[in-house]
Amino acid sequence: MKTGFSSGWKGLSIALFHLALSTPASAEDLWDVYQLALANDALYQAAEADYQAARYELPLSRSNFRPAVNGVGTLGRNRNDASGDYVTDDDSSIGIGLDMLLFDRATRIGVDQAELQVQNAGVQLDIARDDLVLRVSERYFNHLAARDAKEVARLQKIAIQRQMDLASERLDVGLGTRTDLFDARARFQQAEADLIAADILINNTLQALIEIINVVPETIAALEENSPLDPPEPNNIDHWVGLARSNNLQVLSEDLNLQIASQEVDRQRAGRSPTLTLGASQSYNDNGGISDDSYNSTGVNLSLNLPIYLGGSINLRTKQAGMRFNAAEQVLEAARRQATTSTTTAFLSVTSGISQVEALAEAIVAGESALQAKEEGFSAGLTTNIDVLDAQRDLSRSRVDYLRARYNYIIALLQLEQATGDLGDEDIQFINDWLVERNSAHRLHNDFREIQVAEDAPVKPLPVQTANNAVSE
Repeated sequence: MKTGFSSGWKGLSIALFHLALSTPASAEDLWDVYQLALANDALYQAAEADYQAARYELPLSRSNFRPAVNGVGTLGRNRNDASGDYVTDDDSSIGIGLDMLLFDRATRIGVDQAELQVQNAGVQLDIARDDLVLRVSERYFNHLAARDAKEVARLQKIAIQRQMDLASERLDVGLGTRTDLFDARARFQQAEADLIAADILINNTLQALIEIINVVPETIAALEENSPLDPPEPNNIDHWVGLARSNNLQVLSEDLNLQIASQEVDRQRAGRSPTLTLGASQSYNDNGGISDDSYNSTGVNLSLNLPIYLGGSINLRTKQAGMRFNAAEQVLEAARRQATTSTTTAFLSVTSGISQVEALAEAIVAGESALQAKEEGFSAGLTTNIDVLDAQRDLSRSRVDYLRARYNYIIALLQLEQATGDLGDEDIQFINDWLVERNSAHRLHNDFREIQVAEDAPVKPLPVQTANNAVSE
């Protein structure tokens, strides 16, 4: 990971907002979840098993040049009719034979192909591990984003509840309108619905995380308020694209496939080459009967096979392998282009994500000022209750977008590392340092300027059906 810390721009209100969204102590962090995923994720375990199976390709191909020893034996009885007389005798034998391939160019090329296949299997396992890193990170931060959205919705509900109280009080004394009260009531019901939707999203994102780690985490460590927002180093897109076109794991895999396809052309063409085999045998034959003929037999031979004409199959298979080589070239080029696109997208997501987070942080500060001004104007009779509710809604949107943008920035960093073939466990550890420490994780509920009442404080009954509902999460 090639970023550093740069977070001095955040104001006090942003810091308090993050403190309100911190998690309790003993939270499981990203590294803990990743270790669980390594041990329990079914897709990664399948990739690991595929890799272990692929490692047998090389010894299997080399076994073609090792001796093949076979034991044979027969047990029989013969009945012969000679001059009207029937003669019955035993005919039994036991022996051992050895065959060893001494020279076969096509098989030798197959060994070279197997070596490349094992290398490619290792690359595929690395690809699966990178995929696991991203899946764990995305689902981890998706869950944090869902929890953040619920917290924002909870605070929004409290604020709307307060505006409903004020609208009702002003209506009672003849200063307000029923329109203000009805609008506040509608938004309160929408806040209720938003909280329900937030609970559903939390459950869904948690289940997505459990799908990978196969356990239910007690708590999840949150992102620290002062997590860094630095551009990639170097901040040059051409540098990263160059890395991706040579080091991207999918590019490396397709390059190995191209080499295998090239060797396949040579292997098919080698079908015209001679093969040389060593053979040896030792047998004992027992022809029991009148002559009681028993004997031992020993033989050693060299067999030379020279293909002369095989119906044109060698030419056809060579041309077929050549077409597949051409296809492999195009797949490699497509992989390079995809790596370029992925790197460009990730790089721009990182750089633009920094600006987006900073802009949204300023939007929160400005939104809080606007809300305060409209609340003061509402108290003075210069603005309406709807104006205040609109300001609260806009502020809540800015808060949700701000928190989501910070997570998107982290995911974009990991995607950039993946695109350039540099994603690894150290990146998870690097990101993990940005999370709330176990011994300092805590949760504060009343740090917002606009929160004037405790969540469980009694509220004034309103002339609506849901007026007596407690404000809760």
